[in-house]
Amino acid sequence: MLNKFTFLLLLLTANFIFSQDLYVSDNSYLYARDVVVFVNDDIRLETPTSNLFFRGDAQLIQNTDTKNSDAGELSIYQNQTTNVYEYNYWCSPVGVSIDGTVQDNVVFDGTNIHDPDDDTDVTNVLSIAYSFTTAYNGTATELSNYWIYTLIDGEGYYSWNQVFDTGLIDTGYGFTLKGSTNPNNVLDFRGRPNNGTITVSCAFDGTDNQPTSGTLDTAETLTGNPYPSALDLKLFIIGNTSIADGGTAAATILSGEIFFWEQKVKNSHYLADYEGGYGVYTPGELVNLADNGTYATAAFEDYNQDGSTNSTTTLNTTDYSTNNARRFAAVGQGFVIQSNNVTNGGLVTFNNSMRLYLPEDSNAIGNGSIFAKNGNSKNNEDTENEIVVMSHNGLDYKSIIENPTIVPEIRLHTYINNTFYKENVIAFRETTPDNNTYNRFYDGGNINELSSDAYLISSNKELVIKSINYDESTRIPFGLKASKDNTLFNIKIHKLKDIPESVSVYVFDNENNTYTDVKNGTLEVTLNSGIHNNRFEITFAKNSLDIVDNTFTDFEILQNNSISQLKLINPTGLSIKSINVFDVSGKKVLVDKINSTKSEYSYSTKSFSNGVYIVKITSSNNQIFNKKVVVSNKNN
Repeated sequence: MLNKFTFLLLLLTANFIFSQDLYVSDNSYLYARDVVVFVNDDIRLETPTSNLFFRGDAQLIQNTDTKNSDAGELSIYQNQTTNVYEYNYWCSPVGVSIDGTVQDNVVFDGTNIHDPDDDTDVTNVLSIAYSFTTAYNGTATELSNYWIYTLIDGEGYYSWNQVFDTGLIDTGYGFTLKGSTNPNNVLDFRGRPNNGTITVSCAFDGTDNQPTSGTLDTAETLTGNPYPSALDLKLFIIGNTSIADGGTAAATILSGEIFFWEQKVKNSHYLADYEGGYGVYTPGELVNLADNGTYATAAFEDYNQDGSTNSTTTLNTTDYSTNNARRFAAVGQGFVIQSNNVTNGGLVTFNNSMRLYLPEDSNAIGNGSIFAKNGNSKNNEDTENEIVVMSHNGLDYKSIIENPTIVPEIRLHTYINNTFYKENVIAFRETTPDNNTYNRFYDGGNINELSSDAYLISSNKELVIKSINYDESTRIPFGLKASKDNTLFNIKIHKLKDIPESVSVYVFDNENNTYTDVKNGTLEVTLNSGIHNNRFEITFAKNSLDIVDNTFTDFEILQNNSISQLKLINPTGLSIKSINVFDVSGKKVLVDKINSTKSEYSYSTKSFSNGVYIVKITSSNNQIFNKKVVVSNKNN
């Protein structure tokens, strides 16, 4: 339909086009298909008839922080879910076009969502603004405005804010929207293209007003990719992180994870019928940009009217872990971020250095930017097998994608009552700071809070992703939660990625003192209602606590409960670097960095709670000796 306009400014069909700045005059437009358009400075779309039409995998990247201006519009497509009952999480790449030369990112509302005249015709540039209905169900020509919600600094289910199609959504904030009955389900986002620095709030006010809904003492914000290009989520996290101290300072605003909503088709608007959950992305080692991170899939559970979960679901979500660990967000993709700690949080920043051109490939085994939905990906019938990726931030993305750092992974699936499974991922990262503590950015939190659940534990935090520097003696506490008596758990390895054949994986049952090989079999256990955090561990050797390296042949570890004392006997004068003691949850309860060699070391255990502890001895040549001891203080 290109001939329906009076003047064709440029027809872009090469892989790349560069412009210092871009001005589109009255009754003119630029049409681009499956290419990257790079503009160094600003874009001026002079009048409402000055347009940019991006089709296929065309994307826009800008360099400077100058904002775009005037009344014309960018038109860019994205597919939505194929069902009127399921949500997509969105973030608009455009805002309302405003006449005049004032340069700024502008708010978004329902008028920016258009219905293409013929979305199967890549030359089509005609569309009309979508109509909205107040009914629960959308139609082929109308979207339901009832399901448009935002989440800003939220503390749980009741923090979602209904804005309908008339509510103004500031640049960078996400929104929810359900689909239509149209089998193509293409939305045409039309408006002023977003560019430059964009800030959104993710701040916890210090008081958790919904402690039983959502993660305790944190705030969540629905945001997303705010640009008409792909977004590097690892750079987004790095850009909001103090790297020098490992991301532990107050300057670190985010928790270190990104959460993606996934939902099963249920053909119902009732919350009690919803089945959905959040997949979790962690960026891994921040200073290694070839480490794409780790992704754990969502477990689908259904929901009560207060937003809490039930345990009757039957399906899980798509596994995007092989698609660059879901590092790259496609145009329009919304996601949830979480504040750091109780007193942290604030303004989160997006900027142009996080942008790249990467065609969308929203398939589980794909290789591109991802927009999750249960329909088809954007039209890319001309896409070749060769990866086409471009950026102006200096990174060699082609090398990163084709030759990423290999991070071996164990994907452990726990099937609960034979209805759904919970995925937990153990990633072998050599740079993991400490196997026995929670490591921000390496580990991923358990945001889903399922009524019956399975999770890894470190530093008293529930995790779905745990990174370790592989050592056969490592033991990872593994928690199970049962919502009712006689809850059945079946635990086994679902997938091993780049794990050496020699690596074994066991689940240790502390109550029965048994090891089950879950690499070649399944642990089946029935538990009564409650939280079982102290019973199970993931190990890589049978009886690994009692393995003694030759270095420690004469070394002894003794617990004398009559005097509440832990004694370490070192008769050969072995050079010791450190002595650490951990409880079964992985919390470090004693640390001693050794400065001089002694024949004996003794420590009071009067302050310890009764229970099992792990004593970890590290020699000066980094050999490790672990020993399990039982503390039983009479006064506890």
